Amino acid sequence: MKKTIFFAGAIIIISAWACKPKKAAVKEEGDELSGMVMAVKGNDGFIEVDKAYQGPAKGDPFTITDMSVKGDSLYLAVQYSGGCKEHEFTMITHGNFLKSLPPKLPLFLEHNGNQDNCRALKIEKLAFDLKPLRSPQTKKIKVYVNDQQDKSVDYEYK
Repeated sequence: MKKTIFFAGAIIIISAWACKPKKAAVKEEGDELSGMVMAVKGNDGFIEVDKAYQGPAKGDPFTITDMSVKGDSLYLAVQYSGGCKEHEFTMITHGNFLKSLPPKLPLFLEHNGNQDNCRALKIEKLAFDLKPLRSPQTKKIKVYVNDQQDKSVDYEYK
């Protein structure tokens, strides 16, 4: 009788342990880009303007999975490998608009993974202030990141 109770208890404990939910392979911080509340990494949400800037330096790999403009902010979702160290993102532009209607402005996102060798797939939301990039000649510009002109987004202002 005691063996039966012991085995029944062991089966219940093993079943409960085996059925516990597994951790997701991708950890997403935040819900949507438009409703994001976060601490911005890198250059604290400001886009650095450097007239001598030539393009992104060789940095750590990442992928932009989503990009949108809401109000005066550019929101990006970036995906990268890591998980053990703090990663930094910096947005830079040379400030030269391309001749088009509306004018296009290239932005460059640089990623410093701080030698993070961990391999977890991370998704992070970033936001950058677009107000300092307004052109006085127009009320609308297109911005794109890292030479991906086909994925440009419109920024309209008054």
